[in-house]
Amino acid sequence: MHRRTFILSAAAFVPTLVGAYPAETFSPATWNGLKDTGQTVILNYRASWSLTCQIKADLIAEALADTPAYGQLTFVDVDWDTFGHSQMTERLKVTRRSTLLVMKNGSEVARLVNELYDRKVRALLDAALAA
Repeated sequence: MHRRTFILSAAAFVPTLVGAYPAETFSPATWNGLKDTGQTVILNYRASWSLTCQIKADLIAEALADTPAYGQLTFVDVDWDTFGHSQMTERLKVTRRSTLLVMKNGSEVARLVNELYDRKVRALLDAALAA
């Protein structure tokens, strides 16, 4: 069995904690419209087949449900399979899926790579609010 097929099969049996969180889908036009607005943007490099990425999305959704202030942040999901090897991804030095980047005015404020701990995700969101 191929790894992706196995992961997709296993992910079907893992319930989501809260559900989806409000996020825009990344495109170069979306990013160009957001990067210089002064908004704090969370870029979530994820893959639909990744269980790790789904767990992190659930942690974000749970944090948003618990802390309404996080709702003022702008979330953008970046499809790893489409943009994982793009010039922007290389420029930002994102080397793997399951990476969260906090961006403000086109510059990186904070980063979280492959961490599945609620406290670390919330610390990143707190840093985003403070930016």
